Amino acid sequence: METQAINSEVQNAQNKFMAAAAPLQEVWRQTWIEWPVALASESLRFAAHRLRAHSDFYGKLQSCGSVPELIEAHSDFMRGAFDDYGSEASKVIKDATKHTPAA
Repeated sequence: METQAINSEVQNAQNKFMAAAAPLQEVWRQTWIEWPVALASESLRFAAHRLRAHSDFYGKLQSCGSVPELIEAHSDFMRGAFDDYGSEASKVIKDATKHTPAA
């Protein structure tokens, strides 16, 4: 009978612990699974976008027939890069605040 009472107390303690830990499990999931996966996915998407831009830029360089065309192609590429990186930084900050657990 004593073993049964001990097992019952252990089960009650485990149930109370799991109930208390439930909110922490959600924070853990968001912090260690959801946010890193979202960040990795977005980083790879952005890298693919920039690699395409680099590829397009090199394609334009091949067809440049003069220095002014080369300068224009480079200027367009750099403008696009600055715009893309600025937009991406804003998006990552927005995503970070979305995936940050409320205090």
